[in-house]
This record gives sequence, structure tokens and C-alpha cells, in this order.
Amino acid sequence: MKKLWRRHKDNFSLIQEAYIVAGLCVKYYGGTRIRLFFQALRFTWETKMRPMEALEYGAFSSGARQYSDYLSKRTCSVLQSRLNPQDWFWVTEDKGIFQSFCDANKIQTPKCLALLFRNSSGISSGRPVPATKSAWAEVISRLDLDKVVIKPCRHSYGRGLLVPLVREGRIEVNNIKFDSVQELANYMFDLPELTSWIVQERIQSHSALSEFSGTKHLQTMRIYTHVDKRGKIFIIDAFLKVIGGDAAIDNFQHGSLGNFIAPIDIESGQLESAITRSPDMLWYRFDVHPRTKRKFQELTIPLWEHAKELVIKNAECFKPIRSLGWDVAITEDGPVVIETNMRWDPPNWNPETIHNVRNVLENPDNVFAK
Repeated sequence: MKKLWRRHKDNFSLIQEAYIVAGLCVKYYGGTRIRLFFQALRFTWETKMRPMEALEYGAFSSGARQYSDYLSKRTCSVLQSRLNPQDWFWVTEDKGIFQSFCDANKIQTPKCLALLFRNSSGISSGRPVPATKSAWAEVISRLDLDKVVIKPCRHSYGRGLLVPLVREGRIEVNNIKFDSVQELANYMFDLPELTSWIVQERIQSHSALSEFSGTKHLQTMRIYTHVDKRGKIFIIDAFLKVIGGDAAIDNFQHGSLGNFIAPIDIESGQLESAITRSPDMLWYRFDVHPRTKRKFQELTIPLWEHAKELVIKNAECFKPIRSLGWDVAITEDGPVVIETNMRWDPPNWNPETIHNVRNVLENPDNVFAK
């Protein structure tokens, strides 16, 4: 009875969402709401993609691709769960556990300066850190805040990320100003949904990437790896997350931050034309970075071969996980792993990539690696 009730509840929620999305489609693209409502329901039925998820990928615009060119987050998650043992979930999805795993396996990551927990003791410089606001403030006060980044251990998409800046004696974090380290510690400690934090050194992108986008903030690559039937590891696809405006993070978030996606040719490391989404939910490509006027296709990722070697070598450490999405930074000293995810979102913005991803996830025991 409970299952039947949940199913009816989910169906009602889906119909509500489709009706809302149909209204937004009228606003963005024109047409009639009733026709777009049934189009949204049909799209959801055939692709298992939620109406709002489909809207964010421009699936209802006049230039939308055919249904088979999309892979829903739900379908992708089901396929990933068949490949990746769920008992290993927090090895990649909790940043504190991930850091410990990487340290144990000598995987290059930003240096961990502290782990802070609200419900138990943390650690910094090898010493316990009590679960109190004053202890957190003491740890943070010993750090050069202009050279650290503070992340929630269990958030994604850059949510909750703190990139502190010290200006005129005050600490600025995400447009919030704090008069003291204690105020910052109180803010972190009191956030109800966040109970654990990792403090890491703030690394800088390679000068070639910083100059290309005209930003000092870190820009990373997403690289997908897979373990094939023979146990060989290969790269499915890769792209650079390009900062387009003044954002302090490179997360794409469907273009809402003003950032872009630039696919990378796996063999050469050369960028292709960038992809983003307009405010009216239309996806498009462009060849020139709007800030620096540099052409994307004229940039080759520095140290690209080293980056490929890094993810392929270290994917061995994560076996039995077979499907991984890596965030890798290129620094002047070489590539560094920022994080790795066994649950990564399908790259629906690029039809070529989504076909590669779908083929590998649906046929995981084929032989792919050369």
C-alpha cells in the first residue's frame, strides 16, 4: 500500500512539474501550454528525465536534439550503480574520507590543513581539534586565509565552498564580511546542514589557463575514466570548466554562473569550441572567450599527457569502482586531483560526449581500451 501511495504521489508530482515547465517553455520559446505540457510528459516517459532537468538542457526548444541524444541523471545513476559498488560510495563522495584515501595511496591532491567536525573531534597538524567554536577559530587563525579553501565534506556542485579573502582587516567569503576569525568559525559551526569541513591549501591554475580566461581562480578539467572487461583503464571523454566572468569557482551549473564548458580532444589536449546556455534556456557554441578574446581552439591544455597518465594510473587505486569522473587541476608543477566522483552527472550539453558515455555505461563489459 505504501509503495502504491508513493508511486501515485510521484506521478502527481511529475504532472505538476510538467505543467510548470510547460508554462516556462511558453515564456522562453512561445507556443501553447497544453501542447508543451504533453511534450514534457512524453519526453519524461521516453527518457526518464525530469521535466525541469530536461528544460535546463534546452530539450523543448526548437533546436533541441532527438530524444536519444539525452541521458537522464536517473538513468545514469542506475547504470553507474551496476558498475560501482555502493559500499564504496563515501570513499569518493565524502571529501574527508577521499583525502585520507588519496594520502594513503600517494595520489597528488591539495595539502589537507585541517578536518573539522561539529559532532566529534577533528584534526589539524596531527593534533585533535575539539568540536567547539573556539577550537575551530584557533585552528583557522593559524592559517593564511588568502591561501586556503574551505569545503563542506559532503556537498557537491561547489555548494558551501568558502574561498576567504582578507581585505582591510576583514574576512570576505562569498560576499559575506566577517570582522574576525571567530565570526567565521561561528558561521561555519552554525550552518545546520553542514557538520564537517576540510581545509586545504589553495592551488593556482597553470599560467596558460589563467591568462586564457583572465582570472586568478582555479579552473579544472573533468575527465571520465572507465575500467573495461579486461581490467584496462581508458578515458571516455574530458572537458575544461572555464570561468567566464567573476565567479570564484569554476562549477558550470548550466551556465548560471557565467561559466562555460570546453570539450578537450583526448589525443591532443586541444580545446574545442565552448558550450554554454543563455538565460532563455538555449544552448549554443562559441569560439572566442568573451573576456580575453582568445580562441578556444588555439589553446592546448598544458601538461595534458601528464594529466591523462595521472588519472589512468590512480584509477587503479579505486578498483573495484569502474566508472569515475575526475576533477583535475593543472598547476605549474603538474596535474593535481581535486576530487573524484563515482556518481557524476551525464554531460548532456555535448551530443558527441553523451553518445560515448551511454555506449560505455550500457556496454560495460566490452573491450574499449587499446
